[in-house]
Amino acid sequence: MQYILSEEVKCFHHFRSSLPDFEDPKRITPSVTEEYCLPTFDQEQGSTRGNMIVLRHYFLEVLRLPVPIFERVMFFVIGDRLTTVRDRAAQDQRAVDRSPHSIDRLTPFTMTNGLMHSCLNYIDNIGRNAWGGTSADAVSLITLRDKLPNRSGLNLKKIDYYAWLRFFDVILRGLVIKAAMTILGLTCASDWVTYSAESLDKFSILCSSISDKFLIPSMNRLEADGIKTIAGNTNSGHAVLLMHDLMLLREMRHAIKHGHPTRIHRIVRFWTPMFYAGGSFNYANEFMELLHNMEHDWPSDSAQVAFNGMLVNSTGKPGNFKEADIRCEHLNDDIKAHAHGVNATPESLEKSTPALGHIGKLTDQLYHDLGIEDQNQHHAKVSQHKDAEILVNHFVKNGIFDFSKDKKSEHAVIDLYRYGQQRLSGLDGGHAKHLSRHKLRLRTREAQENPDNIQQVEARDDSELIGGRDRRYIERIVNEESDEIRDVVMSTADSIDVE
Repeated sequence: MQYILSEEVKCFHHFRSSLPDFEDPKRITPSVTEEYCLPTFDQEQGSTRGNMIVLRHYFLEVLRLPVPIFERVMFFVIGDRLTTVRDRAAQDQRAVDRSPHSIDRLTPFTMTNGLMHSCLNYIDNIGRNAWGGTSADAVSLITLRDKLPNRSGLNLKKIDYYAWLRFFDVILRGLVIKAAMTILGLTCASDWVTYSAESLDKFSILCSSISDKFLIPSMNRLEADGIKTIAGNTNSGHAVLLMHDLMLLREMRHAIKHGHPTRIHRIVRFWTPMFYAGGSFNYANEFMELLHNMEHDWPSDSAQVAFNGMLVNSTGKPGNFKEADIRCEHLNDDIKAHAHGVNATPESLEKSTPALGHIGKLTDQLYHDLGIEDQNQHHAKVSQHKDAEILVNHFVKNGIFDFSKDKKSEHAVIDLYRYGQQRLSGLDGGHAKHLSRHKLRLRTREAQENPDNIQQVEARDDSELIGGRDRRYIERIVNEESDEIRDVVMSTADSIDVE
């Protein structure tokens, strides 16, 4: 809250240098992550059998690890949700193998879902809950999108990952600024010009008041306290829910960037009920599996190492951590760009792919040395600031956070966190179903359970995952290079005098 206001509101700028940095007791020390781009393998991976072949190929044939190593070393594999599920299914199928080597049963591997894919599903979850459509109100996402320039391409059919992150960021900034104006009694954005920020202590009190009044409370609490006088769906009520959900996304993104696993772990616990409430039963199940493994199943000395392994740092600099799976997505995009044209055979790709990682690092270093990265960040911040101003004026016009001017809304929005908590709890709740699946999987692999009971549990629990909204593949764009970078690259190239 303090960071946003000190960045966006001029009278708070001088507090920025006095704000403390975020801390994490298990903070990952910045260092260059060892990354190896393995050669491509012309093998389908859309089936359980295909995933078996892929795992054995890379560990035994490409990396050439000795078979005895798998008897004493545990390997953590990060992937998207579908790959993770298929890898586990491959383990289940191979559990009956009587080979003396554990690699033949794939037991040395443990799988977990990547953070980028979790963030992508969170965007999809929040987007569908707050989009609006024909019943849109003043804070529905479709309304806010249409208020901003150059955002018309945003949609939920094919999610542009970075574009949605920027869109959510500017909405959050606008909501925080409007919440501050409501508490301070400012009626229009121009009132900031005459407002004088007295001290850092009062600034901190202001931010705490925003959290207490407009970020943390549930709709039921606001109605019980008499603050929200119109029951049910309202504009300001939806603004409170939206700011809560977007602040959680900001917290996750900030924790990833700075390598703070404790904060990431906390957000995973927040997102689990939210996924479940939004119908993303598979992602909720993956997070419950991760939390259960961290607390109970994985060896304590390696659990934190595995969790930290979901992040990489290609430069070794502070604040430059990324999700491991997004690095793979970017590499996949590079490979696909070379998969067409003359002589683009599987054999040629297999030889050229290992070099793509090195070329990518050289390109990043070139961008940094030319100052392209800094220029792009400057242009992006200016654009975000102007868009935040547009949304603040829109929120002021519609009386957002001023409950005396609140209006009834036809847009039905779910309080994902609190509704998800209710659905996860109880003997027949989502958490109990996950534990049944988890125990069943262990019993099945150890062949220690009555087949009739196993069949009954499978029929009950699998239907939930099969019916999950997140079972489908989310069409996405995760291009690392944005339009702003391309524009800066071209303008820089045009201005260079080559002799």
